[in-house]
Amino acid sequence: MPSGLRIDLLGPLTVRSGDAEISVGPLRQQAMFAVLALNADRVLTPEQLLDLVWDDDPPPTGIKVVPTYVYRIRKSLPPGSRLERTTAGYVLRLDPEVLDLERFETTVRAAGQHTDPEQALALHDQALALFRGQPLSGLPGQYLAGQRRRIAERREKALGTRIQLQLAAGRHVEAIPELIGLVADHPFDERFAVLLMNALAGSGRQAEALETYQRVRRTLVEQLGIEPGPELRAAQQTLLRVEAPAVPARNELPYGGAAFAGRAAELAEVVAALGISAPRTSAPRTSAPRTSAKAAPPVLAIDGMAGIGKTALAVQAGHLLASQYPDGQLFVDLHGHTPGREPLGIEQAVDHLLRGIGVPADQIPGCLEDRLSLWRVRSSRLRLLVVLDNAPDAAIVRSLLPEASECAVLVTSRRLLLELDAKRRLGLGLLAMDDATALLTEIAGPDRHGGDEAAVRELAEHCGRLPLALRIAGARLLHRPAWSMQHLNERMRGRRRLRELDGDSNGVRSAFAVSYEQLPADQRRLFACLGLFPGKDFDANAAAALAGIDVPVAEGLLESLVDASLLLAPRPGRYEFHDLLRGYAAEVADDGEAVGRLVEYYLSVSGPELGPDLTWADLERPNLLAALEVAEDVAAVPFALVLAPYLHGRSRLDELDAVLTTGLAAAERRHDAEAQARLLFLRGNFGQFRCGPQKGLCDLRRAAELAPDDQPGLRSRILGSLGYTQGTLDPSSNHAELLRTSLRLAQLADDREAVVETLSRLAALAVRQHGFAMALEYYERALDLAREIGDERLEPELLNGIAVCRLAEDEPLPALEATRTAQRLAAVHELDFSMSYAPCHQGEAHRRLGRTKLAVEIHEQALTLAIGNCTHLDEVDARLHLGRSLLSAGQGEAAAEQFDLALRLSQDRSHALGVVGALTGLADCTPHSARADRLLRQAHEHAHNAGYLALATRLEHRLDRTPAIHS
Repeated sequence: MPSGLRIDLLGPLTVRSGDAEISVGPLRQQAMFAVLALNADRVLTPEQLLDLVWDDDPPPTGIKVVPTYVYRIRKSLPPGSRLERTTAGYVLRLDPEVLDLERFETTVRAAGQHTDPEQALALHDQALALFRGQPLSGLPGQYLAGQRRRIAERREKALGTRIQLQLAAGRHVEAIPELIGLVADHPFDERFAVLLMNALAGSGRQAEALETYQRVRRTLVEQLGIEPGPELRAAQQTLLRVEAPAVPARNELPYGGAAFAGRAAELAEVVAALGISAPRTSAPRTSAPRTSAKAAPPVLAIDGMAGIGKTALAVQAGHLLASQYPDGQLFVDLHGHTPGREPLGIEQAVDHLLRGIGVPADQIPGCLEDRLSLWRVRSSRLRLLVVLDNAPDAAIVRSLLPEASECAVLVTSRRLLLELDAKRRLGLGLLAMDDATALLTEIAGPDRHGGDEAAVRELAEHCGRLPLALRIAGARLLHRPAWSMQHLNERMRGRRRLRELDGDSNGVRSAFAVSYEQLPADQRRLFACLGLFPGKDFDANAAAALAGIDVPVAEGLLESLVDASLLLAPRPGRYEFHDLLRGYAAEVADDGEAVGRLVEYYLSVSGPELGPDLTWADLERPNLLAALEVAEDVAAVPFALVLAPYLHGRSRLDELDAVLTTGLAAAERRHDAEAQARLLFLRGNFGQFRCGPQKGLCDLRRAAELAPDDQPGLRSRILGSLGYTQGTLDPSSNHAELLRTSLRLAQLADDREAVVETLSRLAALAVRQHGFAMALEYYERALDLAREIGDERLEPELLNGIAVCRLAEDEPLPALEATRTAQRLAAVHELDFSMSYAPCHQGEAHRRLGRTKLAVEIHEQALTLAIGNCTHLDEVDARLHLGRSLLSAGQGEAAAEQFDLALRLSQDRSHALGVVGALTGLADCTPHSARADRLLRQAHEHAHNAGYLALATRLEHRLDRTPAIHS
């Protein structure tokens, strides 16, 4: 990326290189550049660019306009700019900080990491100063209009956060002018009205604050016909009850700690939810209790797993809110999940609260009911912030709530306290990676990583981005100067992580143990069984299988574990562990039969094949693969036989190889010759289509040796594949005898699918020898049988073969009909493997009919499919067809490029027919030339040496008809 390049979107689009401003072209071209910049480092297909820039009104030239615009944009940018073309589309590569939008987001995130309001305010000012007007102003298109609204909303959110920080820091007067403008510009946005009222009241202008309320209310009623919302009404009611502030009675909040990273958004949410709009004069503590009906105090509940940082967040928020609750900030640790301690009783807790508001010990009643009544009466005249930390349940929290609505209560608990009537609930998740590494380095020391940022990130991942684990790891490094972060990473790899993060009652394992031991017996058992789950996320069916219980029971227990913060529910019906909790669950697991039950369940659901329910199989694929790895040999073999065809059909080729290797190892250990034969057949059969016939030959020969004589259906399939493979490699081999034997065995076994496969192979070999009439006869016999069987999944391949034969006889219309039917059936049955064949032949039919433009488009789609499926022979075929269509369209240079790529790929894979086709295509790019004559002779030599005599004869006749041309 050229030095000094800047792209500004937070206003009119501006591009600069150093001090010079760059024009990227007219308005629509600017819109395309803005789309690319907003999606920097992400590949956009030409279709996506067309839709995002032109919406529903594309230019007459359609998608062809995209390369032209991209070319013009690339030419306008300074040297070194990376606007790149990939196989899938276009991508603009940008260095960090090039986009002003990115600088804005980075600065706002940095502001969120500071608990010092002054530092956060300065960063927010710096971020907001980047706006130069309306983002992307003047650029057309619905997509950019949506982005314009999104960025504007992001600006308003940052602006609101900055103003809240100003008010929290007591800078009310400074915030007023800007808020007056915001209320005028956003007359229906009650958030800004509330902030303006708070600022006015905080600066002693209570009357103006009330006038603001009345003015906003009139606007809402007269123009929208609605009354103000609850927050605006609450702000008005608070102003009407203003009293003189009392001297803070007691601040019990613990020290917030020197290291606190992240949680900026959560901290702002707590402060905004519990902050009071304006100060008041507190009533004397000796005054009589109020008799008017009172609203309940706002309660904010923070829940999350052990060690997630609930208490730290509550304490930080308490310190920020302390000045707004002048009658006291009370902190009670209820010890709901403290290792080695029973939860604090209500008697002890209310006694602590009464002492906190100044009730002498000798005036505290002995009866619990009298204590609670005294607490409610005394608290009704005060403005208190009460933090109830580590709550075991909702009942104790409800009994300890103060009486006055001017009070506020912060509750933390590992459990989701559903019975608690909370104003706001905040479920804490893991720290973001940047926040996790910041916390780690702040505790361990900023120089401990020695510049190895990767080691810091790895250690943060080992800690599961859990604040408690990060603090322990940081402390271990701080107190062990000889240790490096990489050394601690090595110690934490594998199953040693919990050991490294434990050591005393405040360790990670101890914290998890308390949560686990407080569970009812049925939840504890399921939790322990889930520790044996080999995959990542799971559903209730898998959990029920592991534990050997009914699915409805498992569903209820799983939801209970989520409420206890011992499981995560990333999406409806799916569950997973936090990484460290998974390790703890594995430690307490003791059911030796759980994995066997899980594998049995997966086998029962999969049935003989995974084809009918591909949606379920796609979702569970990682779990199926993980279960295979831990399955006993007796189950691993049938499991591999089920998974392999599914993975092949889904083009998961690396996973396919791993599954077949695992299954073969299990079959060999069991000395199961039939299973070995079946798995070797699958590996050999799939391998030849992916990487060429030589790849599968050895496996197929070994499978033929191992296949039992009493399995004619299996032997038929093996010999059919072996015969086809040998015929592909050496047309003079005994492949015909193997295929005839395959056909006889299939008929003997009454395996009509095997008969279809063998007929299809005979046809394919006939096509290679240009015996198209015979091939068509084989294909049509196979198609009739497939339709008789009633399995439409067998038809697409046969229809594609019929299309080849029809094209060879120069019958493009029947060929086109066959390919369309093949495509329709493939889509219905989700047969996406090797489905570049149909568009290849379909495009060829259009080419023969003179529709060259359409043929090029279809063949480009076919090439994309082939590349996406990682099938090299399909890619060769697609490139050869695309080259022919480009040549017919008069694009000789582009055609030669495709033929050249096909030649290289064919030579790498020893694909003789591909070599012949590519050489012939290259010759056609320069007809009547010495080079063409030389290329045709090379093609003839390859065809003859490979045994494709009919093809060699055709090339020989062509050479005879073409006079030799000498350079």
